[in-house]
Amino acid sequence: MNILLTDSTDIFAGGEDYVLTLARFLGKRGHTVTVSAIPGHLLLTRCREQGIATAPIAYGGMHRVLTVSSLLRRQLLDRGIEIVHSNANYDRTCAGIATAFTRVRHIAGIHSTHSIQHNLTHWLRNRYGTDHFITDAEAGREVLLHEDRISPERITTVPIGIDDPDPSLMLTMRERTRRELEAGAETVIIGNVARLVPFKGHRVLLEAIALAVRTRSNLLFLLVGDGELLADLEERVGRLNIGPFVRFLGFRPDLDALYPAFDLYCHSSLDMASEMFPIAILRALASGVAVVASNVGGIAHMVEEGVSGRLVPPDDPAALAEAILALAADLESRKSMGRASRLLYEKRYHAALMAERVEQVYRSVLTPLRPGHQTR
Repeated sequence: MNILLTDSTDIFAGGEDYVLTLARFLGKRGHTVTVSAIPGHLLLTRCREQGIATAPIAYGGMHRVLTVSSLLRRQLLDRGIEIVHSNANYDRTCAGIATAFTRVRHIAGIHSTHSIQHNLTHWLRNRYGTDHFITDAEAGREVLLHEDRISPERITTVPIGIDDPDPSLMLTMRERTRRELEAGAETVIIGNVARLVPFKGHRVLLEAIALAVRTRSNLLFLLVGDGELLADLEERVGRLNIGPFVRFLGFRPDLDALYPAFDLYCHSSLDMASEMFPIAILRALASGVAVVASNVGGIAHMVEEGVSGRLVPPDDPAALAEAILALAADLESRKSMGRASRLLYEKRYHAALMAERVEQVYRSVLTPLRPGHQTR
């Protein structure tokens, strides 16, 4: 198949990581894959580094939707695209318009549990401009069904998958990274990888840290990511007097070097976000790291309570601190849960499995239609 993956955002986070990984693994399955994003986007740079074709388009501006849709349509026709798979709201609308009256099929990737239908344009796009929807988790499917009134036969849940970290490098990376951090053997490193935005729950995490370090002083929390809340969170760290226990590392392209250094991974997203399927947790599973996370969105499918980690209520610093302390004090439980995390990743969340399932969706919408049947 000839496939175009689109992403109109101006950030590089989980959704963009998904596009990059899916492009690579669809390519491994023999498909021709092109990725479209705004000019200069890190996603395009990484695609080029990995030999993936790119199609820069200046997505953005509601007054430009028709113009951008025309540019996208030209790409579809010039490249002989059969499937366009959108991954953000703006390019989802553009793809719905661009594929009108063509043989190109539009698949909409849904990576959050927010409604995707806010106006008449969205209703028309969802009803007539989209052949099928792929969600990362059942939580997203429920929103599409009950809030957006999309029929169940047009929705498929395909869990996100990620590539396997290089096992030969993991031990080396652990030693090197911990040495760079000047973390001794007795230090328990807890990682958190997320954009510094409200729904990721960093305020709750910092309050939990303040509680936890009253009991254990050998904890070091690494907060990886950038975003609008950095100054506020740094000020909060000072106010809580937890500076020695927290380090803000900013955006890091070398996550493969950081995860092996974690003794525990912590994700504190809030209920208001209903986080669907954070890739940051998948990286912890693949790295064999036990996880403590708030029980929102699809996270309960990624963390098996008491087996591969601990689930706590959202927006509850005391519960989060208690779970962190319990595992920080129990090396054997962390090791056991880490092994369970790795097994769960191998069974459900490898990128090769994701690409195979997505391919099946593509093939289903390309199947010749029965007389009188409409895809959209």
